[in-house]
Amino acid sequence: MISFLPSPILLVINCILISLNVIVIATPMMVLGVFKFLLPFHFVAIAIEKCNYYLYKIWVFDNRVIIRLTNNIKWHITGDKIPTTKKSCIIISNHISWLDILFIGCVYKGNVPTTKFFMKHSLIYIPFAGLACYALGMPFLRRYPKEKLLKNPKLRTKDIETTRAACKRLIDFPTTLINFAEGSRYTPEKAKKARSPYKHLLPPKVASLGVALSEIGNKVDYIFNNTFYYPDNQKKAFVDMLKGRVKNVYVNVEIMEKTPELEGNYLEDKQYKHEFTMYVRDLWDKKDKLLDKIHQDYEESMKK
Repeated sequence: MISFLPSPILLVINCILISLNVIVIATPMMVLGVFKFLLPFHFVAIAIEKCNYYLYKIWVFDNRVIIRLTNNIKWHITGDKIPTTKKSCIIISNHISWLDILFIGCVYKGNVPTTKFFMKHSLIYIPFAGLACYALGMPFLRRYPKEKLLKNPKLRTKDIETTRAACKRLIDFPTTLINFAEGSRYTPEKAKKARSPYKHLLPPKVASLGVALSEIGNKVDYIFNNTFYYPDNQKKAFVDMLKGRVKNVYVNVEIMEKTPELEGNYLEDKQYKHEFTMYVRDLWDKKDKLLDKIHQDYEESMKK
């Protein structure tokens, strides 16, 4: 533990360690990606996919070690006990910071298969990390302006096709698909712009989740409802982690029951689409109330 060091020193140490971890893991992934492109055979794809998953596991483990080394975090994990499974899973989560991705690795600790998450297409251009995520088969989604969609309605189906392709890979290779249903990191400014009816959340975008559950909802082992809260680091959680300033992390994990609302045809059944949308909104209402309770409990504990 070196969390006692001054923040500027921890910032430098974390930047170096995290960058080295990305470069060391991403480089062989990119090389394997070239071989996969040059040798388009199924057995080659399977072998490379397995190699990439092991490399990704090492990356997740390294991040856990780095975070533990430089941050003295008190974990407040509530809810259901996370089971161990080798089959595909889905994690539905609120989105506060880039840190969420690293902390999911810390919370689930290898109990579930390696994680994949929906990413903005612009992130593919991040040096090393972007191409590594592409090699891993992370689904990259584009957000088109309304004007562009009006000119070219076919663009509306692009993200749906990407989601379907990602889901098919989950069947072939056990994976945990993370869905940040808000589609963006929460900030008060974004909430105001979106006219969010929630106190701590952005309105959920249900399409990608609806398609994912329609495609593989009955084939996954578990569906987790994950709720993060960083009471001391609500504005710049990732930067605070680099500076060793993350002290408290609240996580609630709920294993969701596979109800009829989670098993239907989102694209073709209008009735189911409406019911699923209402189901997710209700889920977000409960999540918002839970976040409010966690916040109030934390404020009360600080007064003691």
